Amino acid sequence: MNTLQLTSLLFRVAIFSMTISACNSPVLLKWNPESFSDNSDVEIICDASEGNKDLLNYPGDVFVHLGVITNKSKNKDDWQYVKFKWGSREPEAKTIPAGKNKWKYKIKNIRNFFQVPNDEQIKSIAVLFRSGACIDIYCKVLRNSDGSNMYIPVNYEAAVTNK
Repeated sequence: MNTLQLTSLLFRVAIFSMTISACNSPVLLKWNPESFSDNSDVEIICDASEGNKDLLNYPGDVFVHLGVITNKSKNKDDWQYVKFKWGSREPEAKTIPAGKNKWKYKIKNIRNFFQVPNDEQIKSIAVLFRSGACIDIYCKVLRNSDGSNMYIPVNYEAAVTNK
């Protein structure tokens, strides 16, 4: 084997190793199905060992704070149709434990859940997972590592095609 062949082989092994590593790496937020339209059901799963880790080893109940970003939002942080009052412990906002430092929440028919009119395009779901003991800003909140909100893209093309 010459130097060029050896270099090529080592490069392919390195790329393969990085791919396998990336596929097995924990992620802050995942959803099922991976691609969905505005009238689909979606299950959202968070992992508090990622992101800002604010809920890492949190022993209490965890709740979601949800809204959507639409074509009428002024910017990416302009949440519309927010589902639950911040800090509330509404039973409908309570998540289900999904393993150590993981919680999940299921939304049935996104458009109906948020009560978004049909003439408005849903671009993404805005989501935060938080502790139940919230008073104003004094709350444990799982966010991206830079402190920003988390968003899940909604496949608008699929929604238009399915209507």
